[in-house]
Amino acid sequence: MCQTLSKQPMKKLCLILALLHAALCQAQTFIFPEDESIFTEYNDGRLWAYRETDGCVVGLTCFEELDDYGRFYQIHVFVKNIGNQSFIFWPDSISADIKTKRENIQTLPVYTHEEFQKKMQRTQTLVMALYGISAGLNAGMAGHSTSYSTTYSPYGYPYTTITHHYDANAAYQANLAATNQILTLGEMMENDREIRKEGYLKTTTIYPDEAIVGHMNIRYKKGRTLTVHIPINGRTYSFSWDVSKKKRSK
Repeated sequence: MCQTLSKQPMKKLCLILALLHAALCQAQTFIFPEDESIFTEYNDGRLWAYRETDGCVVGLTCFEELDDYGRFYQIHVFVKNIGNQSFIFWPDSISADIKTKRENIQTLPVYTHEEFQKKMQRTQTLVMALYGISAGLNAGMAGHSTSYSTTYSPYGYPYTTITHHYDANAAYQANLAATNQILTLGEMMENDREIRKEGYLKTTTIYPDEAIVGHMNIRYKKGRTLTVHIPINGRTYSFSWDVSKKKRSK
């Protein structure tokens, strides 16, 4: 779940951003608008952009990531309530669009926590099915062997005898090993899903002088400009990033 922070100076809060998980990724370039409410800073080699208005500070950084579940844009979001009233942050209201090289604007799906978990499970199910077929075939063949022997007729002509053998114990051991491998793979996949739950943004009530930090994934599509819209407490905070140029993050 997203992290909740309370009663910390702004600078100290921002340092927490550096503790977020950083896989091998491609950083994007922030597009500065003519807006005095925007300010930026670097955390752990990444450029963060912030908007401060209407009793709220919203920050965002964006990069491209490629892993076992595909290629996508990942956004890390910081929200701090500097007003006097609490409000609810709804991550499923976040939207994104991309301007293509042909200057078309296309909406990109922003995965909620539940949606990304389903995406992971679909990929894992396919991998498990393929692995199960492979392991089953290997185990099925393990107890079988074939031997060849050559003999000669009274007239000196050679002929080959083919003999098939079956070892029940070898087949049993192979099936047992395959089953253990499938169970181990299943546990690894479940652990991966649990790990990826950590830090993924979920619906949260943010009280005065509190903040949250978390991330979300956006379906990848090539383009020029990615714009992320974050509605909070009746106002939409938008951030645009140049995604046509890739710069490896540190």
